[in-house]
Amino acid sequence: MVNLIKRFFSQQITLLFIFHTPKEPIKKRFSLSFLIFLLFLWTLFTGISVYFATRNIDYWSAKLKSIILSSKYEYLNKEISKAWELLAKVEENDRLIRKLLNMKTKKEIILKSDNIGEGGPATLQQAEFLQKFVKNPEEISLLDYKQHFDILSKYLQNSIESYKEVLEYINYQKKLYRAIPLIWPCYGYVVSPFGRRIHPVYNVEHFHTGIDIANSIGTPIHATADGVVIFAGWQEGYGKVILIEHEFGYTTVYGHLSSFKVKKGQRVSRGDIIGLMGHTGTSTGPHLHYEVWKNGKIQNPIRYVNIEEFFKS
Repeated sequence: MVNLIKRFFSQQITLLFIFHTPKEPIKKRFSLSFLIFLLFLWTLFTGISVYFATRNIDYWSAKLKSIILSSKYEYLNKEISKAWELLAKVEENDRLIRKLLNMKTKKEIILKSDNIGEGGPATLQQAEFLQKFVKNPEEISLLDYKQHFDILSKYLQNSIESYKEVLEYINYQKKLYRAIPLIWPCYGYVVSPFGRRIHPVYNVEHFHTGIDIANSIGTPIHATADGVVIFAGWQEGYGKVILIEHEFGYTTVYGHLSSFKVKKGQRVSRGDIIGLMGHTGTSTGPHLHYEVWKNGKIQNPIRYVNIEEFFKS
């Protein structure tokens, strides 16, 4: 068996190189064992080359992925920083709006402090995160991101809640403004003020619960605020009279009318014509007797028809 193997490897192989030129052919003789050795070396070289080439491909592929991932993290961190900057501006605008509206946060109302809640959303966690991002961004873990996003989410939710509070406050103020009787009920001139006076008919001192505005019969009478007509009929002394109930405890009275333009239960808006001036009831001439009540207490109407004076007070 051994002799057979020796004879096999000792066989000679002749390679003939023929040129397409007048040059003489070249004849080379090799043993089979030598050719097998060359084949082995070629296979080994090829394997080593493929191995190192593959390792380099994996290395550069991993390095490229690392560069791309690093770029993504850097972009993400910059966007997070921008989000915090934007949120800081939102909170600053919120503070300025509240200051403009003279509106405090719920926490400020409870603690009665004007300094609470001022400034941006700079927290200890946020500062630590941004510091780590600037110095060692590679040390930021997924847990850091989660905690940071939780903080960011909390502040966003607080901003949304604050926005809702401001919106509710503005809507409340709009409703309050629409309910307060802040315009003159008609054109004319005041012939009798609010307060104590001598009654023009009975000639006795009494308390005048409104103001009398004189003009010609048929002068349009306007609702001075949004509300609902709760009475439109005859009342002793007032003659033809309209009572309008407004929100927030306000009620207005319009007396001595010649006719009605509204009926009980009708909703009216500020400026709507509700009747015409007359001199029905206890009256010495055509005029409007106008009263303003708040929470069941009589008010001086002059404080309300002068809008600038009303807001000053």
